[in-house]
Amino acid sequence: MTFRAMVFGLAAAASLAATIAPAQAAGKGFGCFLVTASEVNIRARPYSDAKVVGTALKGDILIKRKMLCTLRGYWCAIRAGSVDGYVDKAFMEKITCP
Repeated sequence: MTFRAMVFGLAAAASLAATIAPAQAAGKGFGCFLVTASEVNIRARPYSDAKVVGTALKGDILIKRKMLCTLRGYWCAIRAGSVDGYVDKAFMEKITCP
């Protein structure tokens, strides 16, 4: 790796960190979701048979905890109040955080 490539890579990483840090500092995580189903289970792990650690109702706003959802894109890490878990993306829609 050349010195120039290394400097460019470090600059790109610093730029990305600068855009992510304010959102996390403001308590908004990586965005927000609006629950569209009447009720959804919040699970401990990103699997349909994982332990239910909470529920969210239609209209609730969930904070996205990780930049990306699972590899297949079905489950997203969220925070609902003091509960951290995973919700199936089919029951939510991405929104701008209030």
